[in-house]
Amino acid sequence: TSVNITATGHSIDSGRGSSAATIGPINAPLFFVSAKQINFQMPWEFLGQSQVSLTVTAFGVTSAPVTVNLANPSPGIYSINQAGTGQGAIQIANTTLFAAPVGSIPGAQSQPATAGNYLTIYCTGLGDVSNRPASGAVSPTSPLAQTVLTPTVTIGGVNAPVSFSGLTPTFVGLYQVNVQVPTGIPTGNAVPLIVNIGGVASNTVTIAVQ
Repeated sequence: TSVNITATGHSIDSGRGSSAATIGPINAPLFFVSAKQINFQMPWEFLGQSQVSLTVTAFGVTSAPVTVNLANPSPGIYSINQAGTGQGAIQIANTTLFAAPVGSIPGAQSQPATAGNYLTIYCTGLGDVSNRPASGAVSPTSPLAQTVLTPTVTIGGVNAPVSFSGLTPTFVGLYQVNVQVPTGIPTGNAVPLIVNIGGVASNTVTIAVQ
């Protein structure tokens, strides 16, 4: 799970140079292409399906198809280390501050969260939404695209009230969950945080709490 989110402010298309990722009859919107990697958005058209067939085309050569298993929902929280562990990509709401120890993230500002703060948790895989954008299109600003299912969030094992769950406006395929830090939670530099939606738990990441 990667914290690098680059598609913002504009839609993404289904071709980058001579590369394409085809899922069934649909060319998937591409975020990133390199010599060894293609990142794409799973098209909304496959909601509810359990399997799809994927092929990759590069320089006119198409791979053999592979079967991709789908789960809906399957939440994943983005992390600073891009591996889905450790410090989460979680900001104090309406700021650029990560809820992390001061000075712990190179090139970014951070400070521990406190009880009563609202947090924005950046994640993926939260399933269907209202006001759903087209595949590859940016998420709407009004009305917002809210998840059909409401997640629960625990911080240090304590339930954190959820104020919003849905797609981040003007981004492509990026979800966010906004919660309020509850009282009575453990403090420290690595307090665990988990998102659960539809009975499926995310990876565990951490935040700093004081």
